[in-house]
Amino acid sequence: MKRTLVWLLLFAVLFSGCTLIQNISAQTTEPPTVPTLPGPETSEPAATEPAPETTEPIPETGEPVPETTEPIPETTEQDVGLAGTVLELSEGLSASWEEPEVELTVRVAKTDLTGAPVGRTCNLLVYRDGELLRAFCSIRVVPGTERSLKVSFPFTRYMSDTAELSAVLYYGRETVSASTTVALVNEPDEVYAARTGDPKPYSIDVIRSQNVVVVYGKDSAGEYTMPVKIFVCSTGRATPVGTYSIGDKHVWGGLFGGVYGQYASRITGNILFHSVPYYSMRKDRLETEEYNKLGTKASMGCIRMPVSDCKWIFDYCPYGTRVRIYDQEELAFEKPEPIYIDPEDPRAGWDPTDPDPENPWLIEEPEPEPDKRHLTVEG
Repeated sequence: MKRTLVWLLLFAVLFSGCTLIQNISAQTTEPPTVPTLPGPETSEPAATEPAPETTEPIPETGEPVPETTEPIPETTEQDVGLAGTVLELSEGLSASWEEPEVELTVRVAKTDLTGAPVGRTCNLLVYRDGELLRAFCSIRVVPGTERSLKVSFPFTRYMSDTAELSAVLYYGRETVSASTTVALVNEPDEVYAARTGDPKPYSIDVIRSQNVVVVYGKDSAGEYTMPVKIFVCSTGRATPVGTYSIGDKHVWGGLFGGVYGQYASRITGNILFHSVPYYSMRKDRLETEEYNKLGTKASMGCIRMPVSDCKWIFDYCPYGTRVRIYDQEELAFEKPEPIYIDPEDPRAGWDPTDPDPENPWLIEEPEPEPDKRHLTVEG
């Protein structure tokens, strides 16, 4: 009996130890159960299903993504540079010796602003006959933009009568350009001669075989190489060949045959520069038939010329001016066309080039008043 109680006590101790070991093992292998909190509007457990997969981007602002499959457009476009850009420059500009400065306006007439909605920064360079004058930097180009600057011209004795102004717009390696022409109204050559005080500013060539007179001015080296005047004339069989110089002068001079010439300048002996002969010392008594022979051999040896031309020599070619007379087969320039006077014209007694204010060729005839007797009144 006592032995039986001992075995029962031992079995109970072993059973209790196994149960304790099993509970400890279960606590180390299974996670504890977390109770589910009820939602704000229901007492049911909150759903634990995973969120559905999506390819739509999540906006940074947290706002819901619109339901669309179209791509989102780019906010900027490629800069097209100076595509479609047109420059306009001032037109009708002119400068003179007294007013040698002009105002040039450069205007952006139009431009393609794709990719640059508020304009673009460019450089603008201005040239005068290919010479850089001034550069405008950091210019914002939009349609209607204008820039103006003063351009001066250094007037010289034998300068060209026109000049070119050009503007070039630079944007990276791209350029757009425009140009305009400026008329240069220079002073007559005799004005420059008077300013220098040169006692012999000119040399005169008479090309006898061509019936042409050429006046040369001095170049920068002081040589007579610059043609400044070309006149048509009439020489004669007795016109000598050689080198001479101008001597005495007379407003009216007596000629062979009892006729007279205006603005006579002596070349040598009885050989003169003078006008076409007049029957008397009256400006309305011109020998019209002889006038119409200008450009051909017609004199007895003198050099006949229109009044305006022989007067120019009279006024601006002083005593001692060299005169060379020679023959030449061809001209290096175009021969001036002589003036023809209709003998039946009531003004035929006057030289059309005579600067006298009484010259009828220079007086504009008033337009005849309309004959009011034949006017038709509408209404």
